Amino acid sequence: MLKKIRTYLTLGVLALLPTVATIYILKLLFGFIDPVLGIAFSQVLVWLGLVQFPLQVGGILFQSYIPGVGLILTLILLILVGMMTQSLFGKQVFRFTEHVFFRVPLARSIYSTTQQIINAYVRDSGSFKQVVMVQYPRKGLYTLGFMTGESNGEVQVKTKERVLNIFLPTTPNPTSGWLVLVPEKDVVFLNMSVEDGLKYIISGGVVVPPWSGLPDEEESTSLVEAKHLKVDRHERINDDDNAQKIDG
Repeated sequence: MLKKIRTYLTLGVLALLPTVATIYILKLLFGFIDPVLGIAFSQVLVWLGLVQFPLQVGGILFQSYIPGVGLILTLILLILVGMMTQSLFGKQVFRFTEHVFFRVPLARSIYSTTQQIINAYVRDSGSFKQVVMVQYPRKGLYTLGFMTGESNGEVQVKTKERVLNIFLPTTPNPTSGWLVLVPEKDVVFLNMSVEDGLKYIISGGVVVPPWSGLPDEEESTSLVEAKHLKVDRHERINDDDNAQKIDG
């Protein structure tokens, strides 16, 4: 009975966690950021002599600031920061900021971990082509990984089987891991997106990606693309073998 209660309690927490997190973030935006930036902006307008508070707009009386102005300023600020990252001056500013954070022990750990996780979404999602499962570290145990490409050149020629490059990330930091060369026949291709795969790994399996439950024969577009990749790879390997025979 106690075990069932613990199970239901865990399921309840996991079910409500996304809702609570969303409410918390919205409360943070509306309850803290919006008033702070809104009041600061309103004081600037008062100092410039453009408005006076209390201010009445459309029959509504605002005592010190207009709600929502802070959120608009936040969006504008984010856009300006994004523009700065594309300029030489902005890159130097962010490089200096990064240098400062890395000199503070606790801040360095938080900043570095956050930066690596963000890079995993922004940069690694483009290099990962397909979410897969392989039997690792031993037969009978499955590990989630990402196909990063195909093994070409000497690696492919000297292996008896056609192999794929599979990156096996660590939890909760997916920017580190192992590169394993797995025979194509031993790779299990999954329908989940790369983003869902990263969420699954970062959360340690707590965030389970949704699954449509379609049978295996109803393949996703990603699997079809993976099959095309296999065909192209086979053709290139045959060309390499023929070229080696001619050279020999």
